[in-house]
Amino acid sequence: MSLRETKCPICNGTLWVDSSTLKIVDHRPADHQKASLEQFLKDSKQDKAWDEKMKKARENEARRKAEIEEKFKKAAKEGAGQPGGLPGEFGPNINWD
Repeated sequence: MSLRETKCPICNGTLWVDSSTLKIVDHRPADHQKASLEQFLKDSKQDKAWDEKMKKARENEARRKAEIEEKFKKAAKEGAGQPGGLPGEFGPNINWD
C-alpha cells in the first residue's frame, strides 16, 4: 500500500490517498484560526456599511422608478389628443407608400 499526501480542495486539510485503490485513507482538517472579538466587530461594522449602501441604492431605484412612471403618465396625457394615443406613435391614417 503506497500512500500519497495531498491537500484537500474543499477544506485545505491534508488527505492521505492509497495510490493503488485511489481511496482516502486518512483526513486531517486544516488548522483554522478562531476569529477574535475585535475581528468580529470589525466585520460587523463592514456589514452595516454594506447594508447602508444597499438601502441607499434601493431608495434611489424606487425614486427613479417613480420619476419614470410620472414621466410616462405625463406623456400619456399629452399624447391623448394625437392619433395613436401616445406621442411618437403612428396613427391609423398614415399612408406608408
